[in-house]
Amino acid sequence: MVELNYEEVATLLRVLGNPTRVMIVKELSKGQRCVCDLENRLGISQANASQHLNILKVNNIVDCIRQGSSRCYYLKQPDFIKRLFELIKKKGV
Repeated sequence: MVELNYEEVATLLRVLGNPTRVMIVKELSKGQRCVCDLENRLGISQANASQHLNILKVNNIVDCIRQGSSRCYYLKQPDFIKRLFELIKKKGV
């Protein structure tokens, strides 16, 4: 049986405790997105998107690559995030 690291679980839940970050993570669960794509799809400003993406990156939820002058973000553990959203959906949240 795998032992839970309660500090890591608590950090993940705190990071995902913001609706904008949840929306970003949900959008990234569909595939890699550049900041401008996230702005348009979620109706948020570039500054707001960048701020939340930085928090997600610092907490090892997302990473990014440069494509020209853009930064494109992706989930570091997409299967885990997809399962998490499936579990939340089953619970009716």
